Amino acid sequence: MRYYTRKAASNLALLTPAAEIVVIRNKDMLSRFMARASCNDGIALCVKSFHVNFTATITGLGLLRKCILLLQNIEDLELHLIKLSPSSWIHVLRCVRFKKLQFFSSNCPHDVLAPFLSAASTMRSLQLLVGCGSGQCHLEGHALPLLTDVTAGNACITSVVDNNPVERVVIIDVGICDNLAFPFAIKSLSASTSTITTLHIDFDPDHRDILRQLHEVAPELTALKLVERQRPASGQFVRRRRLWNDAFTWSIDLSRFTQLHCFLLCTPAALVNGADAESKEKELLTVWTTKSARLDYVTLWYLADSTADILRLWRHSFSHGWTVLAHASSPSWDQFL
Repeated sequence: MRYYTRKAASNLALLTPAAEIVVIRNKDMLSRFMARASCNDGIALCVKSFHVNFTATITGLGLLRKCILLLQNIEDLELHLIKLSPSSWIHVLRCVRFKKLQFFSSNCPHDVLAPFLSAASTMRSLQLLVGCGSGQCHLEGHALPLLTDVTAGNACITSVVDNNPVERVVIIDVGICDNLAFPFAIKSLSASTSTITTLHIDFDPDHRDILRQLHEVAPELTALKLVERQRPASGQFVRRRRLWNDAFTWSIDLSRFTQLHCFLLCTPAALVNGADAESKEKELLTVWTTKSARLDYVTLWYLADSTADILRLWRHSFSHGWTVLAHASSPSWDQFL
């Protein structure tokens, strides 16, 4: 690049407003960001939230590492690098330290991630999108004194939760057979020493006593999200009886959670049938929550993943009972909060 061209590019970078949130989806976007950051130190120093999701080449990895090292004030970091080998991950994260990092989400192997997390004393929220497979998790024993929010696979959740002040847990299925995922999650949580107050967990309709099992390992829950996993499509529909079909027993099991304030349920089954679904839902909720004094918010998403799916958010008050706060047909997962 000629001197005058470089000068013009530098002047343009100085005039371009710095962004606190940066999203990188390909190498070209990364190159453009680095071109601006190399001309103006304030560009990288202004970034507080950095999100990367693409398939990185060898040249792209080198550029990504240079970029990450410039982000001294970052608080949120997402690194989702597709088909990256462990050695390449080491190249990207080796000796990388952030003084203000609070949120980290990645598909990085845990053996590579362990040294990085050892220096992440400010971490509050952690999303681990891959697991360790069989054997002990490489994150076993890592202390993160401010960590309160964890998303991880069944096999690794306890290793991350233990010895840390975790309150919110999202368990994802990484390398676990569908029908073993829920029992494995219960086993993992039972070994935890943390007091979990928020839990998001998938379950299989064939599993029984789900609420009772969860209460044994997480009795202090204030918010619970249950998502029924979809079974593979087959030529014949099999009608399964769900736990809530026995409404009386379901209400007793819900009432075990004496601190429960918010409950969310997603199922492909029909919770109610026929016309006037809203009134029938209200009747159903009234039965479910008769013994649950603190339960104020319930979200029901049924017939999920079908063209007739329905989501309703309900709120309870002493004067009006259960009333609808929001309603959506064909909702998105962003609405299931």
